[in-house]
Amino acid sequence: MALLFVAASLQLAAQEDAEYLKALVSGNRLSFKYSLGVKGKAPVVMSGKAVIDGDCYSARGGQIELYCDGKTKWTVDKESKEVYVEPSEGTRDFLADPAAWIDKVSDLKVVDNTASGYYHDDFQNADISFRFSSLTTSPLTGSTKGFVFDTSALGPEWVVTDLR
Repeated sequence: MALLFVAASLQLAAQEDAEYLKALVSGNRLSFKYSLGVKGKAPVVMSGKAVIDGDCYSARGGQIELYCDGKTKWTVDKESKEVYVEPSEGTRDFLADPAAWIDKVSDLKVVDNTASGYYHDDFQNADISFRFSSLTTSPLTGSTKGFVFDTSALGPEWVVTDLR
């Protein structure tokens, strides 16, 4: 009997964590620090800071930066000096819309201002662990400032691939 109670409590806690994370993202500007770990033959760890403001988002950290103004997505590789520009439709990354990925997240835990768990990314065929910390909400701004990457300011050594 006690085992059934514990199992039911764990399931309820997981549902509450998912609802809490969805509520944070829904209708709010959300800023947070992130750490992602991709498991596999060549493990990869990325960390940085992200901001989500409606359909706009940015993620900066390490070699790769992502910017999206809700219509266009820029993937910037600072080390290789490359920028990929593409329409943002259908490119909702986990960092950009964690609430949309909730159903794929396993072992979701939300404690204080930190969320963690892991998910399987079918496109990359990879298991990815994540930790979001310093989760901070504020009102949506409705502005694209900080979510656009200006390729016109780049030098001739940069390669810009525009896929729009």
